[in-house]
This record gives sequence, C-alpha cells and structure tokens, in this order.
Amino acid sequence: MNNNQPIRAESSTTPRADLLLEIEQTPEEYLPELIQIVRLFRQSVMMKQTSLNYWENAINEINHGDVVKQQERKTNIKKLFELWNELDEQEEQQETLEIIESMKGISI
Repeated sequence: MNNNQPIRAESSTTPRADLLLEIEQTPEEYLPELIQIVRLFRQSVMMKQTSLNYWENAINEINHGDVVKQQERKTNIKKLFELWNELDEQEEQQETLEIIESMKGISI
C-alpha cells in the first residue's frame, strides 16, 4: 500500500471506487478504526430505514386499514377509558395510567 499517493481532486466513476481509493490510501494501523466507522455507519443507516418503514406501515394502517379493525380499536380504547374513569380513587387512575404508559408502543 502506497500512502504517499496524491489525493485526487476529481472523483472516479463510482462512489465505491472512491471509497476503495480512500481505503487504499489509509495507513494500515488505522484500518481497524476505519472498519468500525464503516460498520457503525451501515448499521445506523439500516436502523434509520427500518424505523422509517415501521412508521410508513403504521401511517398506512391508520389511513388505509381495515374499517372493521379501526372500529374495534376505537371501541376498545373507549372501553378502556370508561373503565379507567370508573375507578374509585385517583391513585388507582394514576397507577393505571403508568401501566398504560409503560406498555411498548402505547402513548397517550
């Protein structure tokens, strides 16, 4: 590996070729850190895309989901709040709210 190669001002034909050129110009002792950076970057991009996909799926379900399922959800939520409202003490209501808020994917 020749670390004394001049850095080209112009890009090669593909981003992959540019990346490989940069890797070739990186001193051997820095390659473990470079590998870690590339892996973290790839994982971050993949997680971001996965989150976006989940968000899009949720929005599609809300906007275009089965009408029967939507009505069932509304009914279940209404029943939940009616039961919650019937609880005798404010402390019980607070405990119920904390349970609901601790459930993954539920927000009020």
